[in-house]
Amino acid sequence: MENGGRGRTAGKTERGENRRNVRKGPWQVRLLAESEKAACRELWENIFAEDSKGFLDYYDEWKYRENECFGIFEKGRLVSMAQFNPYEMQIKGSGPLSRTVESRYVIAVATEEEYRHRGMMAAILREGIGRMREKGMPFVFLMPAAEAIYHPFGFRYFYEGNSGNLALGGAAGTGDGEKSGRVGADREPSVCPAVASDIPELVAFAEDVQAELFDCYTRRDRHYYEMLLAELASEGGGLLLVTESGTDGKLLATVPYWGTDPVEIREILCRPQESERVLFTLGRWFGSAPPGKRPERASVAGASFSMEEKKPVIMGRIADAVSFLELFSAERPVEVFLDLVDDLMEENGGIYRWRLSPEGSRAERLAPSDGEALRAAELAGGYGGAAGASSVPEAIRTTAAELFSFLMGWSEPEGVLREVRTCRKSYINEIV
Repeated sequence: MENGGRGRTAGKTERGENRRNVRKGPWQVRLLAESEKAACRELWENIFAEDSKGFLDYYDEWKYRENECFGIFEKGRLVSMAQFNPYEMQIKGSGPLSRTVESRYVIAVATEEEYRHRGMMAAILREGIGRMREKGMPFVFLMPAAEAIYHPFGFRYFYEGNSGNLALGGAAGTGDGEKSGRVGADREPSVCPAVASDIPELVAFAEDVQAELFDCYTRRDRHYYEMLLAELASEGGGLLLVTESGTDGKLLATVPYWGTDPVEIREILCRPQESERVLFTLGRWFGSAPPGKRPERASVAGASFSMEEKKPVIMGRIADAVSFLELFSAERPVEVFLDLVDDLMEENGGIYRWRLSPEGSRAERLAPSDGEALRAAELAGGYGGAAGASSVPEAIRTTAAELFSFLMGWSEPEGVLREVRTCRKSYINEIV
């Protein structure tokens, strides 16, 4: 997947933005009023021609109700845009702490060809993320068409998805596919399409499995599944429930998919110990066509267990530094001073005092950074200490991108940052 509706965020957008454009630009970015959002569809259709009318109709009905669209107009015409879709993220950490925070998923980043490479994308991202910062949202995320597009803006990968191919066998009872012996006919799970009345069970199952397996994940409530079912239907798909056969009907997996030629499985959410049975059962269900007519395999993305391939999928960056730091805790009380640099969101830059304990953390911005490595001892008088106190440690100089990568578990922190309980496992399979 690349750009546009299906989780695509860059595609035919501006590539190779330089540092000058990250920091400056003459463009006036507008938060679109509800009455102006119709202009987004016209630009979307011009740039992302592969998206179907059915999908765009779904997006118009569901996403424009609640998202924020930022754009630049020239001569009365929308020529560049990005859309910030709301999500709640659950941050579990490695201890008993759990936090639900608001976030935004950036999609449909698009610029008309004649206006590319002029800094419009930088200006729009800066405006959208700036509004998130004002609201105290800790981080923003997106699915890039290419890492190089968003790397200059401080985005770094933090979710690596499991993907692979599902071998398609015959329908249950045909004998085709049983020779592996992995699942006997008497204990093969059942498969049925989910309907609206199943949503309470979907919500409970998603929370149980995600909380057990992951440190950071999208929170899935009734509204989430109402939208998801409508989205899947817009592309001829649905959501399958894989349940234990018998009277109890224990839910083993949920499987959103779309398309029929070929089918595209967007996610398999289940506990790893159930994965073999679930894959076998899905292979039989999707392979129910006669052998001469069915494909041999179907693509799978976003499994909650290991498959043949792992690849980086979602990038993110800090929106508000204080809110982001306060998501984390430590195994023991520790105090950290940070000299933070953020080229895109200069408001995040500065010297921070960050106090962590097993119960959580508190962060405060003591002063702006002067762009050079500073010693926290020189700032001791600013928080009531004695200036020049030798016991105050040196501030750790880092960028917002490096800090995000450390704390979200993508790279290994050094020094005192090793004391922090980081997010080691994320799970984010959102398309729009």
